[in-house]
Amino acid sequence: SHDDPRAHLNPDGTRPEPEDAEDYHDTSPVDHRPLPNLVKERGQTWVVSCDPPKSMGQMWPEISQQHTPYWHRSRLLIWGNYKLIMKAEYLFFYIPTVLILGLCIPIFTSIYALEELVASTMTVKVTGRQWYWVYEVESPTDDGDDDEE
Repeated sequence: SHDDPRAHLNPDGTRPEPEDAEDYHDTSPVDHRPLPNLVKERGQTWVVSCDPPKSMGQMWPEISQQHTPYWHRSRLLIWGNYKLIMKAEYLFFYIPTVLILGLCIPIFTSIYALEELVASTMTVKVTGRQWYWVYEVESPTDDGDDDEE
């Protein structure tokens, strides 16, 4: 009643080569697929699971199935406390938005205010070259625009 002790050998008595990724070649990968358990019933062919269906207690024995509370499906749409969710929304969205806008408005006004020309007595133009700086100083010349001569 025992199986053939030489079943793991090739028909000529040699050991089969172990399969590895380099020499992997099967004639058909379908040969390694488990056969479905087909049942014909009422003129239809049904695929039946090989394992019997299990209850929740059998699938997760560490989770107690006794006194499990029932909540309506719409109750499950909100995870946790609604008031806490609203506080988190204010905390992580509205407060940073107000802070950023509060910083942006003065920044933009100061950027546009810097572009306006202001009466100055001297202008210094600095240009950065690759290894040195170039300074150009422009000051108003006395070209006779004034009434003084």
